[in-house]
Amino acid sequence: MTIELTILISVISVSSAIFFGLKTQKRADVKEIEEHTRKTTEIDFKLGKLLEITSALQDEMKCLVDRMAKDEKDTEMMLVKFAELEKRVDRIEKGGAA
Repeated sequence: MTIELTILISVISVSSAIFFGLKTQKRADVKEIEEHTRKTTEIDFKLGKLLEITSALQDEMKCLVDRMAKDEKDTEMMLVKFAELEKRVDRIEKGGAA
């Protein structure tokens, strides 16, 4: 009878150890998955913000490039007009009428 009781207690101990070990392992896995999900979500959020900022900077750069091109054309036109004006002034100084 004592041997049967000892074997019964051993079986119950091993069974409960396995049960609680598996339960603890499952809980640890769930916490690990939650932590991984939290970190992944945080990274995704930050990458989204960076993408937004990058897109805004690209749009701003396009506007600046367009503006610089327009200013360059305006400068060229002003240089041509200035050259024409210099020619007129030279003619007037030489005594000719424009």
